[in-house]
Amino acid sequence: MKNALIVGALFLSNLILAQKTTEWCGTDLLIKNKIEESPEYRNVLHQSLMSAAQQSNDGNSRAQITIPVVIHIIHDNGVGNISDAQIYNAVQILNEDYQRMNADTSVTRQTLDAPFKDIAAGMDVEFKFAKIDPNGQCTNGIVRVNAPQLANNADDACKFSSNGGSDQWPPNRYFNIWVVNSIDNGGGSGITLGYAYFPYGGAGPEYGILIRNDAFGVIGTAAGSDGRTLTHEMGHALGLPHIFDAGFGGANGCHTNDCTANGDYSCDTPPQTEANWSCSQTWNSCNSVPVGDAFGTDVFDQIENYMSYNSCQNMFSRDQVNIMENNVNTIAFLDTLRSAYTMTITGVNNMEALCTADFDSDVKLICAGENVSFIDFSYYNPATWTWTISPGTEGTDYVFTSGTSSNSSEPVVQFLKGGRYSITLVVVDGPLSASKTQTDFITVFSEPSAIAFIEGFEAYGNFASTTNWLVENMQNNQAFEIDNTVGHTGTTSAKLRNYGEFGQNTDALISSPIDLSSIDQATGVVTMSFRYGYRKKLDNNIERLKVFVSNDCGAVWAQRKTLTGNLLSPIAVSTSWSPQGTEDWTTVHLTNITSAYFVENFQCKFEFEGSGGNNFFLDNINIYEGAPSNEIVGLEPIEGGIGGVSLFPNPADNELNVRFELNSAQFGGIEITDLAGKKLFEAPINANAGSNSVLIDTKSLASGTYLVKLLMGNVKEVKQLIIH
Repeated sequence: MKNALIVGALFLSNLILAQKTTEWCGTDLLIKNKIEESPEYRNVLHQSLMSAAQQSNDGNSRAQITIPVVIHIIHDNGVGNISDAQIYNAVQILNEDYQRMNADTSVTRQTLDAPFKDIAAGMDVEFKFAKIDPNGQCTNGIVRVNAPQLANNADDACKFSSNGGSDQWPPNRYFNIWVVNSIDNGGGSGITLGYAYFPYGGAGPEYGILIRNDAFGVIGTAAGSDGRTLTHEMGHALGLPHIFDAGFGGANGCHTNDCTANGDYSCDTPPQTEANWSCSQTWNSCNSVPVGDAFGTDVFDQIENYMSYNSCQNMFSRDQVNIMENNVNTIAFLDTLRSAYTMTITGVNNMEALCTADFDSDVKLICAGENVSFIDFSYYNPATWTWTISPGTEGTDYVFTSGTSSNSSEPVVQFLKGGRYSITLVVVDGPLSASKTQTDFITVFSEPSAIAFIEGFEAYGNFASTTNWLVENMQNNQAFEIDNTVGHTGTTSAKLRNYGEFGQNTDALISSPIDLSSIDQATGVVTMSFRYGYRKKLDNNIERLKVFVSNDCGAVWAQRKTLTGNLLSPIAVSTSWSPQGTEDWTTVHLTNITSAYFVENFQCKFEFEGSGGNNFFLDNINIYEGAPSNEIVGLEPIEGGIGGVSLFPNPADNELNVRFELNSAQFGGIEITDLAGKKLFEAPINANAGSNSVLIDTKSLASGTYLVKLLMGNVKEVKQLIIH
C-alpha cells in the first residue's frame, strides 16, 4: 500500500490493541509496519489530523456536498455477485447515516453522564451513483468483474486490472468502493470487514474503500448486518480516526492534553482507552478531561459513535462532521471531487433513461441437462426484454423453464446439448432500445466420455473448436493452447506460454465429464496418470501445478495433487523452453480418486500458477480402472531396472509421493505393508518411460514404520516409510 495514508477499523491505540474475536479491519499491522519503516509517518498523521481539527468551521456555513461514487463488485460468479438492489441499499444507508436521517437517532443518549444527542450532527452530503464513466459512456456507477482469484482474502490487488481486478476511476472525480467476498486479515485472529485510506496523503491508486459484501447494506448477502461498516469506513476516507485512538502527538490512552491535538482530535468525543464491542450504557473507560473538552467534565464513553466498534452506532459528533467537511473543502482532490464541473462530467444529476443492456448468469459452465439463470443488469429501467440464444433451436437444444420465456426479464434456461452458446439481450423502453451480445457465453460440456479415458490432444486444432476441454485464463493473458509441434507421443500437447509472463498468473484446463459410474463403489480402483514437461526460468522460481477433481460437473473442486518449485522441476533454463525428448517429460500417477468420484459427471482440472518461470506442457492424460488383486501378475522383464526411487515427504502425514524412473514403459504396481508383511495398500500402475511420480493418500495409516514396495517387471524396490 502506498501514496495515501492508511487507516482501518483497527487503527491502533498507540499501535497496540487487545485481540478481539471480530476485527473490522486488518490495517493495524500495516500502520505499525509503516511507522516502523518510516518513523516520520507518525508525525505526518499527527500534523494532518491536528490541522483538520483546528481549522474546522463552526457548522453554520455548510454548503451542500455531492460525491459521485462507483462500486466495483469483485466476485467469483457466486453469491458475491450481489444484486443492484443490495448495492442501492448500502448507499441509501450511507446517505441516511451521514445526513442523520437514520431511524435510530432517537436512541442517542442525552443524560447528565451521556450528553450526546445535543452534539450529534449530520453532514450536508449526498453520495450519488455516477451516470457517466471516465470515457464519457453511460454507466450506472457499478462495475462487475468476475475474478475468483481476487474475490476471496482480498487486498489492494483487486484494485488493478493488470491483476484481473477493476482499476480505480479517477479519485478526484469518483469515490471508489470495492466489494469482495472476504478480506485478507494479515494473519490476524479476526474477521476483516473493511478498510479505507485517509485523504491526507493524497489520492493514490488504492484510495477508496475495500469492504466485504456481507457487510455492505442490510439485504441480500448482508442480511443480518447493521449496514454501518460502510459508514465507518467512509469516515476514515474523509479523515476521521477512531474515537478510541490515542493520537499521534505523544499522548497515550486517557489524557488531559489539548483535545484538537490528541486522541481522535475531536473535542466532543470523550477519550477511550481501547475499542469496545459492547453497548453498556454506563461504560466509562477514562475519567480524565482533556483541555478544550466539549463537556467540561468526565462523561461516559460515546458508544453511539460511528467511529467506534460498538453495535449500537447511530451518530457522528459535531466536531467529526466539521473535520470531514473541512477536508472536503480544503484537500485538493476532495474539493475537485465535489466541484460543479465534476457533477457535470460524471452525470450524477442527469435524468435516468435507458442507455445500456447488460446481463450475467449464475453459472457459465454446465453439463447437458442443467439450468442457467440469467440476471438482467440493464439500465435504466427497461420495459421489455428479448433474449436470443445461438446456435440452436428452442425445444431441441435448449428450453426456457421455471415459467420463464424469451421475453422474461431474468429467464431460466435448460441446455440440452453440448456446445458453446452466444446470448443476445435486447431491452426497450418506448423509443429507446439497447442490446448486448456475449459470444460463447455459456459452455455446455459434451456427453460424458467412457472409461478408459485417453487424451493426447491430437484431435484438436485449437481448444475453441471443442467442448471436450475448457480453458480458464484469469488474467486474460497467455492461456492454454494446442501445440502441434511438441508432444510425448506424436507432436501434439497442451501448452501454456508461461515464459515472458510477469507477476502471479493462474491458468486452468478443465475436462468435459468422464463416466466413472460403472466402477464398483466397494472394490473399484481408479488411477489417473498424465505427463508434463516443464523447466524453471530461474533457480528461485516457485510455480505450482495443481490437479483437482469434481463429482458434480465442476460445482465443487477437490484438490488431489500439488507439485511446487523443485518438485515440479529442479532444472532452470533461462530461454524459452520446449521438451526435446521423452526424458524431458514426467509421468504422474494419482491413486487417490476415491469412490465418491465414481459418478457419471466426473471431471478433472489442471491448474498452473505461474510466477515468471518457463513454459508448461501437458500430454497423455489417462484415466483407467485397475482392480487390486492379491498378487500383481503379468509383469514382463524390465531392462535397466528401476532408477531414482525416492519417497517424499518422509516422514509423511497425509500423502506420499513415490518417484522413480524407467527405461521403458511397464505395467506394474505399488504396495504398502507393515513390518509384518500385512498389505495395507495396493494399486496397479501403467508406468511410462522416463520419470514417474505416484501420489498415495496415507491419512488412513497410523503412526509407525512401513515398507513401500515398487514392482516393475522382474524388479522389486523396497523403501522404508515413516508416518507421523
